[in-house]
Amino acid sequence: MTSDERKRIIETLITALLTCAAIAFGVTGCKVWRTITTTSTYVQKQDSAQTSATITTKTVEEYQGHKKH
Repeated sequence: MTSDERKRIIETLITALLTCAAIAFGVTGCKVWRTITTTSTYVQKQDSAQTSATITTKTVEEYQGHKKH
């Protein structure tokens, strides 16, 4: 391996490490979503007939996080 090849490899590694550090320290926040689904079923029997009703509720919650300085 020549000295130019070593120098190029070292430069690439340093650039990669600096990029990773910039990403890690530069992230200032994040956003997360949570989905909650609730289902309720009601069944009514009368003589030989049966009636049922199902209610499904879907709630999406969003959380925004910020990095404290």
